[in-house]
Amino acid sequence: MSKRKRIAISGMGRIGRSILKINLLNNDFDVAFCNDINPDIKNLVYLLNYDSTYGSSENRFSFIEQKISYNKHNFNYLYKNSLLEIEWDKYDVDILILSSGLEKNILEARQLIEDGLLKKVIVTHCSDKVDKEIILGVNDEDLSKDHSIISNSICDANAIGHIIKWINDEYKIKSGSLTTLHPWLGYQNLLDSFSFSSSNPGIPWSDFALARSSVDNLIPKNTTALAAVEKVIPSIKDKMIAFSYRVPTNIVSSSDITLNLETAVNLEDFNKFLVSRSTMSNYVTVNYESLVSKDYKGNSSSAIIDMQWIQKVDNTYKIVLWYDNEWGYSCRAIDLAKKFISL
Repeated sequence: MSKRKRIAISGMGRIGRSILKINLLNNDFDVAFCNDINPDIKNLVYLLNYDSTYGSSENRFSFIEQKISYNKHNFNYLYKNSLLEIEWDKYDVDILILSSGLEKNILEARQLIEDGLLKKVIVTHCSDKVDKEIILGVNDEDLSKDHSIISNSICDANAIGHIIKWINDEYKIKSGSLTTLHPWLGYQNLLDSFSFSSSNPGIPWSDFALARSSVDNLIPKNTTALAAVEKVIPSIKDKMIAFSYRVPTNIVSSSDITLNLETAVNLEDFNKFLVSRSTMSNYVTVNYESLVSKDYKGNSSSAIIDMQWIQKVDNTYKIVLWYDNEWGYSCRAIDLAKKFISL
């Protein structure tokens, strides 16, 4: 019987905690440890047990000293500011998931790999410091055993990447636009104030609107969603424009995609094409009901195509997607870890 693979998670914010819960629910990996800068293990256990978005945990997390327990799982909790402070020889980690959002941690992970203390790392944001950006179902055939640090891209790219690739491969995208509606994030403010970058702590955003009250406003902003997709689908570069709103909700994103195609197709056949590709996909589903954002909370799909809103005029097509920007994205992080570790 082969030894079960072991993961470690560094960064226990919203994504880190979701990845941990999904892994424990599915029993995919043993957990070597979780790491965060917060020294209070009691605080983390509290946040794992009580979640304002997804509700209370059915099975209780508990702790003794610096070990967390959950349904016969036991793992360590560390509170190190730097990955270089961790005694890696003690933990037998097969793959590290970096969910801190900090670029400096990628550089530290690279050093640990060069020193032979780490083997594989997955990063939960886009970065030019990784070996490859991977969106499962879009370009995971590019994943190689020679890669050491890969990115799971971002939630928006995981959602729209599939649909963009399918349509571009079949009909060729001439031009288009993308608008994303994304729930507030932890670095935003309840009241108007200053705003600072989460990936570069202490550095203020140049766009002052991001510092406005997140609960009272639709906040227009630039988005990296399209740039992230272009990394895995280079053929669409410079063919689309993108825009985003931060919206006053706590979960579930939506993307509004408008595409001008080189090849004309009637609406019925276009819908059949999307349904057919979704049926073959492990990551994309379709919906025919009249639903709202909360109805998609906890959905594990990378994207759900809302079939009632697909429209066409001439060679221009409109598609609306929904996706749980935390849970669905975190499911892909675990799926990517399983694929990466099997190479």
